[in-house]
Amino acid sequence: MELNNNPTQLQEHAINLVDTIEDVAEYFCDEHFISGEQFYVMMKALIDTKLREFPFDYEQFEKDIYDEE
Repeated sequence: MELNNNPTQLQEHAINLVDTIEDVAEYFCDEHFISGEQFYVMMKALIDTKLREFPFDYEQFEKDIYDEE
């Protein structure tokens, strides 16, 4: 699979992803009687775990991003 790094398309995908996540968050919180904060804390833990499965140094990547600001 080839990655598409077109900034406009990446932005569009990011907006669609956020919309989808927000819809899922609302549904999940309503169905399971949890707060949005609990939902996003669980999502962060799951995402951190998932990212460790990929052969990429995401911690260094984050440092590089934030060091440039």
